[in-house]
Amino acid sequence: MTETEEPGAGPARSVAERAFAVLLAFDDQHRSMTLSQIARRTGLPVATTHRLLHRLEGMAAVERDAQGAYSIGALIWRLGILAPAHDVIGRGGRPLLTRLGAQAAMDVRAYTYFDSSAMCVEEVLLRGGVSPGGPGAMVPLAGSAAGVAIASRLPDDALTKLPLTRGRFEELLGHVAAARSEGLARLTTPAGGELAVPLDVVGRPPMALCLTPPLAGARGAETAALPTTRPTAPVEAALRAAGRALRAILNRGAEQ
Repeated sequence: MTETEEPGAGPARSVAERAFAVLLAFDDQHRSMTLSQIARRTGLPVATTHRLLHRLEGMAAVERDAQGAYSIGALIWRLGILAPAHDVIGRGGRPLLTRLGAQAAMDVRAYTYFDSSAMCVEEVLLRGGVSPGGPGAMVPLAGSAAGVAIASRLPDDALTKLPLTRGRFEELLGHVAAARSEGLARLTTPAGGELAVPLDVVGRPPMALCLTPPLAGARGAETAALPTTRPTAPVEAALRAAGRALRAILNRGAEQ
């Protein structure tokens, strides 16, 4: 059997493609999985999945606990921090996000465009706050202020290729037009009002800095947003200023 043969699993895939399929089976809702769960999510035979996991475990790309469940390993974290998106932390941007959160009394997140969505690359929560996903979590472009801010920096032909229904697409276009005009996205979601500004960083996909109402209660529980009666204008001004400062930090890093 060659390295690309894969009986009973559709079109042949290379070893690299199958290994990445295993790694990409993990997400925020599937942080730890058994062999059979991973096989189901990848569509690979159990024997193939087991062989790939064995190799990946030997490289520390995945790790296995005492019960036999697998999770992402330290090697992936080591590679991940080399990604330009990690510069929000690596270039010293976290203190800036912390100050913004304190000023606005809201949670702060930085996002980057990835796979037709907005991916969280850093977050700062209010004390005692709860994260709905954390770094690596994906939010849709339509339905989130961060997504709208990022979409406002995409060319129109790229917007037309997004996997959206006609209704959602037209809704997104309306929000994008407003965000392009004001340089800021405002959106009311079930959790409350969100604000986001786009970040234009040289040589990178569109990014955004976002403020969202903090959640109360245990992660995964149905909780309501905390009251957000603070003045809007000062919060918007603080977000715009932080966005300019973070953009400058990231662009300095891109020039080095």
